[in-house]
Amino acid sequence: MSRARFAIGMSTAAAVATALGVMAAPAAGAGTHGHGAGFVVIASHLNNPRGLSRAPDGGLYLAEAGAGGKSCVSGGPEGNVCPGLTGSFDLITNGHVKRIVTGLISFSDTGGVAAEGPVSVSRAPRGSFYGLFGGNTHAVPPKGAIPDRLRNKALAQLGRLWLVKPGGSVKIVANVGDQDWAWSKRHIDLAPKDFPDANPNAVLFSHGSRYVADAGANTLVRVKWNGNARVLDFFHVPANYQSDAVATCVARGPDGVLYVGELLGGFYSPGHARIWRVTAHHARVWARGLTTVQGCGFGSDGASMPPNSRPRGWAPRTRPGMWCASARPICARTLALASCSSPPASLPEPTARSTCPTAASPPPQAWAHNCAPPVARWSASG
Repeated sequence: MSRARFAIGMSTAAAVATALGVMAAPAAGAGTHGHGAGFVVIASHLNNPRGLSRAPDGGLYLAEAGAGGKSCVSGGPEGNVCPGLTGSFDLITNGHVKRIVTGLISFSDTGGVAAEGPVSVSRAPRGSFYGLFGGNTHAVPPKGAIPDRLRNKALAQLGRLWLVKPGGSVKIVANVGDQDWAWSKRHIDLAPKDFPDANPNAVLFSHGSRYVADAGANTLVRVKWNGNARVLDFFHVPANYQSDAVATCVARGPDGVLYVGELLGGFYSPGHARIWRVTAHHARVWARGLTTVQGCGFGSDGASMPPNSRPRGWAPRTRPGMWCASARPICARTLALASCSSPPASLPEPTARSTCPTAASPPPQAWAHNCAPPVARWSASG
C-alpha cells in the first residue's frame, strides 16, 4: 500500500537489528564517535540507513536508502518524487563506514525524507551478502517525467534482490518486487483497496534459503535458486481493517522457525501490530499489542526484540521510540520518547498493556537514540 510505503520510508530509518544489539537511524554524512555508558555509537551521520546484518570479523553490512535527488516532480503517491543516485550498500568495520556499492537508485520526498531504495541486507556465504531494494517497477514515473538515466536505473533496481560479492561486484538474483506485484494483482480479492502493490522490505538468508518480507503485498516469500519468488504466507487483517498488515521484517527464532513483524496489523491506531510465527504448515499470531514494528531479531538468550519507531501509532508528529518484546514472557515496553536536548524525566509505560509487569526498566541512555541518528551497539540488558 502506498501509505505504508511512506510510513516505512519515514520510520524504518530508526530500525534496530536487535539480534545484533545494533540500532540504525537517519542522518546525513558519515562518522563515528562514542555516546555514553551502555550506548556506543558505531557509525553516525548516515544516509537514511535501513537494514543491518552481521559481517565477517565483527563488521556490519548496512543498506542506506539514500536521500533521493535535488530535482523533484509532483504527482507521486505521497506527494513529490525526488529521484537520485544516493543509495548504497555498506560495510562497517572498526568504526569505519565503507560504501561498497554506490550510486544506487533512491526516491524520496522533498528534502530527502521518506526515502526508498536499498532497504535490507543479509549475510551470505564466502564473504558475500544479499542486498534488497524496495518498491517495484510499476511505481516508476512514466517516460519523460524524470531524466532517462534515473528512470533506467529505477527500472533496473527497484524491487531487485542482489548478491553483492567481495570487491563490490553484483549479481541480480530476482526481481522480487515485480513478482510480488504480479501475485497481488492475481489476488486482488485479498486486499481490494490496496492491491496490486509490492514493496519488498526485508531479506533474510538462513538455512540455505532466501526469504523476503513484502510490506506492499503483505507476504513472506522464499526466493528459489532459479529466481522465482514463492509466496509462503499472506498476512491477513481483521474484516473491519483500515490498512494492510504491512510485513516489515523476518527473522529465524531459536526454535528454528521464522518470525515476521508487521507495521500496522490492519489499523493506524496504536497496539494493533503483531508478530507472526511461520512454520512449514501455517502462520499464526505469536505476539500482539505492538505498534509499527520495524525490525526483528533474537538475542543470545532467545528473547525477541522488535524495534518500534512509532509507539503511539501512525501520527506524523509523534517522536520515535523503540519497543522490546521478550519471549519469556511476552512483554512490551517503550524505551524512549524524548526531545534531543535532555533525557526524559520519566519513561512512559507502553501503549499496550504489558503481560510482563516485572520487566526491567529501560537503560538510562536509551533516550539518546532520538538525538544523534547513529548505528549503535546497545549493550544494556532488558
